[in-house]
Amino acid sequence: MTQSEQKYEQQITPEELVETTEKSGIFQLLGIKLDISQPGSLKVQINVDDRLFHAQQIVHGGVIFTLADTSMALALLAAVPQQTRVGTIEAKINFLHPVRSGELSAEAEIIHLGHSTAVMEATVHNTHENERLAVARVMGTFNLGRLKPVENSEKSS
Repeated sequence: MTQSEQKYEQQITPEELVETTEKSGIFQLLGIKLDISQPGSLKVQINVDDRLFHAQQIVHGGVIFTLADTSMALALLAAVPQQTRVGTIEAKINFLHPVRSGELSAEAEIIHLGHSTAVMEATVHNTHENERLAVARVMGTFNLGRLKPVENSEKSS
């Protein structure tokens, strides 16, 4: 196997995910943090403040969805070869409780991983005053844009 083929097959490390996401505009804008402290687990977190509220003084549903979508995409990126591109095809969210304070966290899991699509689930929790409550459940389908390994130029000569 060539070096380029090996790189194609490698998965991104949790540390590389953290480094990449810290540079992401949406992470910086919303103050999203990535927690990889538990081996094999990935959690996306955000502290609730009034910047995230809509007119009814609760966290906007789009913020909760963004957290869930991000957790699903990152969990998927951690499971596929490093050069794979992922993108949400569709998603469905059930909002269970309003959020006014505390911390939001989202954790995702892969339900099905195919060649060109993946089905994911995420749960978003609100932690406030030592209570943890599920506030949303999300199911999403993702496209997998798998790049072909670069051919060895010596073979094509």
